[in-house]
Amino acid sequence: MDITWAERIDLFRFALSAALIAGLVCPLIGVFLLLRRTSFYGIALPQFAAAGVVFGFVLLPWWAQHIGLGDVTLEMALSDTHAVMNYHLAWAALFTFGGLFALVWLGRRGGSEIGRVAAAFAIANAATYFFGRLSPVGKSFVDELLQGEILGVGVHELETIGVLLGAVLVCIFVFHRDLVLVSFDREFALVLGKRVVAFETLLNALVGVGVAAGTMTLGPTILFGLIVLPPLAARPFASSMNRFLLFSSLFGVLAVVGGVVVSFEWDFPLGASVVAVAALELLPALCMRRP
Repeated sequence: MDITWAERIDLFRFALSAALIAGLVCPLIGVFLLLRRTSFYGIALPQFAAAGVVFGFVLLPWWAQHIGLGDVTLEMALSDTHAVMNYHLAWAALFTFGGLFALVWLGRRGGSEIGRVAAAFAIANAATYFFGRLSPVGKSFVDELLQGEILGVGVHELETIGVLLGAVLVCIFVFHRDLVLVSFDREFALVLGKRVVAFETLLNALVGVGVAAGTMTLGPTILFGLIVLPPLAARPFASSMNRFLLFSSLFGVLAVVGGVVVSFEWDFPLGASVVAVAALELLPALCMRRP
C-alpha cells in the first residue's frame, strides 16, 4: 500500500521542519559571505564541521572511558546518536570555528582567496575520510550524514537547530544594517565610527554557529547548497539589501520544499534533492542581466 503525503509528512516531520529552518536561515548567512566576497567559505566550512563530527566518533570510546558522557553509556551513545547530541555538536563547532579562524587569519596575510579556500576544502575533505577510517564506531551515522540522508533527524536535533539558527536569525534581524555595512565596505564603516571588529566578530560567530548546527543536524551536502545557491539565485531580483535577504530566504525555503517533493516521489536522498532544486533556481538568474 502506498504511503500518503500526509503520512510521510507526519513520519518525517522533525527532519522536514529542521530542513525548512535551515532553508530559511542558511541563505542569510550566504548573503553576508557573498557581500564579503567569501562565498567559498560556504563550501569549506561545512566540510570542516563534518570532519569534526567524524573525529568525535574516533574519540568517543576514549572519551566515554576517561571523561564520561554524563548518564549516557558508550553502548547508549552508539545505539542512539541523539543521546550525545551536544558532544557531537561541540566537535562540529570546534572544527568549524578552527577552520574559520584559519581562513580569516590567512586572508589577512594576502594571497589567492580561491586557492586558499580550495586547499582548506581539500584538507577538510581528506580529514573526514581519514577520521572515518580510524573510527571504530558510528560508521552508519557518518555515511548517512555525508550522503545527505537526513530523514532520521529526531526531536533533539530539531530542538538544537531550532534554537541555534533561531538565535542566528534574531541577531541578523537586529543587526543586519551594521552587518551589511561592515561586510560591504569595511573602510566606510570605520569612517562612520562603527565598531567594525565587534561586528566582524559577531558575523563570524553567526557563521560558525549556523554551519556547525546545520552540518551536525543535516550534513554538509545540504549546507553547501543552502548557503551558496539561494543568494546567487536571488541576487538579480533584489533591488535593495532587504529584498536580497528576503528573496534569498524565500529561494532557500522553496528549494527545501521542491527537494522534499523530488526525494519522496523518486526516492533520492533529501539533502542532494534540495541542492538539485536550488541549482535549478539559478536558471532564471543566469538568463537575466545583472542590474
